[in-house]
Amino acid sequence: MARRGADLKTLLDIPMWEKIQDELAKLTGTAIITVDYKGNPITKHSERTEFCSVIRENPVSRKRCYRCDALAGLEAVRLGRPYVYLCHCGIVDVAVPVIVGDKYLGAVMFGEVRLPKNAEAEEKVERLVSEISSFQAEGDSIRSDLLEKYERLPEMEYSRIVQVADTIKSIVNYIIDRAVSRENEMLTYEYLLRGISERNTVRPHEIQEHAVADEHQEESSLPQSSAVYPAVEYVRSHMHEMVRMVDMAHLCHLSPSYFSRIFHRDVGENFINWMNRQKVEEAKLRLRGGNDTVNQIALDLGYMDSSYFINVFRRFEGITPLVYRQYNGK
Repeated sequence: MARRGADLKTLLDIPMWEKIQDELAKLTGTAIITVDYKGNPITKHSERTEFCSVIRENPVSRKRCYRCDALAGLEAVRLGRPYVYLCHCGIVDVAVPVIVGDKYLGAVMFGEVRLPKNAEAEEKVERLVSEISSFQAEGDSIRSDLLEKYERLPEMEYSRIVQVADTIKSIVNYIIDRAVSRENEMLTYEYLLRGISERNTVRPHEIQEHAVADEHQEESSLPQSSAVYPAVEYVRSHMHEMVRMVDMAHLCHLSPSYFSRIFHRDVGENFINWMNRQKVEEAKLRLRGGNDTVNQIALDLGYMDSSYFINVFRRFEGITPLVYRQYNGK
């Protein structure tokens, strides 16, 4: 359910991905860059070689680089796997496609390596474009320097290139899947919160009805569509735990501050107060119908300090648990 207009820039945490990209480049001994479906870079280049730095600084050859990246990404989509090819300068690059649903968003490009000089390896890699860029530079000395940079490009066996491609593909798929999942969660809660907002809009003829409403909403009145409903259900089914609000915010995929605000609005009181109220109600049931000690009841409800539990009980009921049992027990 990702947004129709979603692209790699909106899905990926670019600064975080660039850090991962840097580490991958160092570990694999390749240069890596991420591009959109048009071949335009959306990240910086990780571990770019001196040779490719010169090539990409030239306006003419840079356009050819972008064209190769765009075409290679599309070919990878067609093949359904990473595409290994020779770029317009005759060096090996690989396109790992990024696809969400049926939409091609871009590719992670890596390579800038040369194959060892043997015919078997060269036969496995096709040239992507027919045009071959000559190393255009002014003056023999500059051209010679560029050729030296070309000779310093790292060599890599074809089998190793395929291994790296599979590894990067797995990492990219995992990160994109997580990003899409996070995006879908946010869309779901935006929808739910929008519905809550619409339901809570007070119309003039409803003002009198709201004026006579109870101070606190009944638990059963909280709709399942509420963004904080998972927290309410969790507390009800885990009365033995002293649940933290920050954990419940995480459960509901909300920030703690936003969770607190939504919880107070939907339930009628703050989270801690409401949770203690649920525990006190459970304690009252056990005090009326059983023989467990106050200390045991406190421990069973997640209170490590029975004196603190007694103070909480007194705040809600005006009397201690023992007095409550005396007047309401069997």
